[in-house]
Amino acid sequence: MTLCNKAVNISRKIESLKNRNYKINLIDIKNSEDSSHKKLTFRCHNYDEKTCLTRFNGFDTTRDKFFSLIRKWHTMIELNSDLRTKDGYFIRVFVVAFSRKRKNQSKKTSYIKASQTRTIRRKIGEILIREGTTCLMKDLIPKLISEKLPDEINFICSKIFPLQNIMVRKVKILENPREI
Repeated sequence: MTLCNKAVNISRKIESLKNRNYKINLIDIKNSEDSSHKKLTFRCHNYDEKTCLTRFNGFDTTRDKFFSLIRKWHTMIELNSDLRTKDGYFIRVFVVAFSRKRKNQSKKTSYIKASQTRTIRRKIGEILIREGTTCLMKDLIPKLISEKLPDEINFICSKIFPLQNIMVRKVKILENPREI
């Protein structure tokens, strides 16, 4: 049930639902505990008699999950990248990664040099552009939500410096295609 403005005319009630955002937790859609921290946002773009037709409008990570990943003595690398998919969506993807200690490391800190940080950001941007521009939006969303993309980033960037807790933190739809 969705709340709407009080109106005498049914068509005005239905019209008030248009362009409204609906947030839902991913665990409500897909029953897996590892996805409980992801919140999907859908936007109503049209309506039928009794149904709202929604479109994916982005997703976000909960604050408690994101802040639980931040640690002392580690470097946090953040990157945002703008992509245009094959079907015309223009999206902004926010990725975050954290450094981890090397094997047999005795010192307490695991800071990354500025040159290594730039290289890692460049590699993550290349991976995002490659994955984002070669597929449709319906194929890109499962890649961003699942752990496939962070695993690929970890494999490539760990050659520069070992990383942990790589995640796509947020996705925003900046522009929808013209024909929709």
